[in-house]
Amino acid sequence: MSTSLNFDKMYELRDPLGNRALRLRSYEDWLDSETAGALFRGQLPEPPQLLRLYGYMGGQPMDFLWSAMIPIACISERVVELLSAHQLTGWSTYPAEVYDRKGNLLPDYHGFSITGRVGKRDRSRSQVVDVPLYKGSEKTHQVYKGFFFDESSWDGSDFCTVAGTYYMVVTQAVYNVFKRNKVNNVRLIRLTEVEIPVSLDKHIPQT
Repeated sequence: MSTSLNFDKMYELRDPLGNRALRLRSYEDWLDSETAGALFRGQLPEPPQLLRLYGYMGGQPMDFLWSAMIPIACISERVVELLSAHQLTGWSTYPAEVYDRKGNLLPDYHGFSITGRVGKRDRSRSQVVDVPLYKGSEKTHQVYKGFFFDESSWDGSDFCTVAGTYYMVVTQAVYNVFKRNKVNNVRLIRLTEVEIPVSLDKHIPQT
């Protein structure tokens, strides 16, 4: 566990949206958005029933597997062992079965929960800047640069969710472990470098 907060040494953890990694979906009738959110935040010790997830895009099993049902994600046993060995905090797992696109069971995957917390996002501390709409584009759009929140709201965990959102924040310790061990299919962006389109404000609560 870290003891002080430095936004230059905190990172947003996100789905890299690659097309090689296996991407999952669930056909469970009981998995609605409320239940998915509770599982993700560690508010349910385990699903009401065993969660089964099936590949529908990509194909390569990786350390992180993301799903069409945001924010459901799975991690490999290798990641579990790394997080445990380095005593990283603010995460847990729950039972899940992962199948590839041919219906074959992929062993040693777990549902991933983040139990650590930080408070509401503070847009007022971000800088609004114009950036290209996409790489090489002459058109621009506005983004908030930098992701901030009240430092006193951080519970000290290495993995945290931001209040009212599914944003995932991790410490330098997590970054170091992931980079050193080449944990794949995850993107880590320094909080001071995070860019979030201003246009998303109409879809995201003003937290």
